[in-house]
Amino acid sequence: MKHKWMIWGLAGLLTTATSCQKYLDIAPKGKTILTNVSDYDLFLNSQDLTSSGARELNLLADDVDQPAIPQPAVLPADLVYLWAEQFSNDTKVPPLFWGKHYANIYRYNAVLKGIGDAGNGTARDKERIRAEALLGRAFEYLYLVNLYAKPYNPATAAKDLAVPFMESIDISDNTPPRSTVAVIYEHIIQDINAAIPGLPASNAGNRFRGAVPAAYSVLARAYLYMGLYDEAAKNARLALGDNPPVILDYNTIPNAKAMPGMAIRTYELYARYSTSAATKEYPTIEFLKLFDVNDLRLKFYYENTGDYTYPKRGVVTYNPSGAVPNFGTSVEEMKLILAEAAARSGRLQEALDQLNDIRKCRIKKDAYQPLVSSDAAQVMDLVWRERRMELAYRGFRWIDMRRLDAANNMQTVNRYADAGKVIATLPPHAARYTLQIPLSVLSFNPDMPRND
Repeated sequence: MKHKWMIWGLAGLLTTATSCQKYLDIAPKGKTILTNVSDYDLFLNSQDLTSSGARELNLLADDVDQPAIPQPAVLPADLVYLWAEQFSNDTKVPPLFWGKHYANIYRYNAVLKGIGDAGNGTARDKERIRAEALLGRAFEYLYLVNLYAKPYNPATAAKDLAVPFMESIDISDNTPPRSTVAVIYEHIIQDINAAIPGLPASNAGNRFRGAVPAAYSVLARAYLYMGLYDEAAKNARLALGDNPPVILDYNTIPNAKAMPGMAIRTYELYARYSTSAATKEYPTIEFLKLFDVNDLRLKFYYENTGDYTYPKRGVVTYNPSGAVPNFGTSVEEMKLILAEAAARSGRLQEALDQLNDIRKCRIKKDAYQPLVSSDAAQVMDLVWRERRMELAYRGFRWIDMRRLDAANNMQTVNRYADAGKVIATLPPHAARYTLQIPLSVLSFNPDMPRND
């Protein structure tokens, strides 16, 4: 099979700073070819790499409602919302999710291939840039393996097909076969561990860039998705360090617009903007009712909440205003990982303490009451509930639904038309919990195995 997936990343790369000398003998007018270490350094700040979270991923989740969805649905975002088998039949356009992540993998591979020969830089700078590219590539693959492969299962991971692991930047190379889930996770973990020695101790000046805490935070997420909770907790603690960054207390600011820019937020560990979605995001009424009326997240992130009775669908909208959601890692995510690991190990008070550390920064100060429970099942439910609310609309819920479904803890999810008619159903253990390889990819790689 020809290395055809590269087409979806290459078009954009040839119009920005890239190591594309093998494709063009001279730099395009007004563009920059990566030559010096400083070129690579600036390239890692590119919007393509810092906006790697696909906001359409939110549309797969059970927390989203689109009562005015056209019937029949034709737009890719609407087809995502309905869990369609394919999100586009047009093989000439980059596919959702796959195209973005592989384009970024190509970019990181270009850095890894070229940084060693770059001029005008120190060996330490080259090592740092290489380490950041390894971390970035691992972050992209963590999305891909959780979209196009079954959830990690230690009993089947060595045979469950995932995605091709690409290292080449030569479009004439053959496409490698789809790796297994186990192999992709091995690459993710190996890349991050290889990156850590070369990363700076801090990215306080630019949270979009790699650093040691960022690397440990992505490792924590990977181990969580693998169900290795002790390892997840270990790396979450390493990400937070001995003096964890303080969570922003919403009681101390008037609204979301008062939040600092994402690049310098102390509570973000590895920041990533989301790509834009084609449709507004309307929360389901069921989801909105999870929040206490004194929860400041309602005030900051949701518009038209009225008197909190939510009598009609499609009125309240998710609107982060000035608070752009982070699809990367954060202090809050690490504390939720610690809470889940503690709850699964029976350390219930430790789990509650982690949750309460977040909640006391989210609930109005005069109404805050700590969570208290000695029931293991209830504490685990509280962990999932807080995770659902705190990480809402940041690309987490769909992957969490897959984890819940694998543990037999997901109910049937329905999509409804404006009149309440069911127009799509996602039952437990549905094949659609694993996305199909896009038609545009299969059109260039017809021998690539499909998902069941």
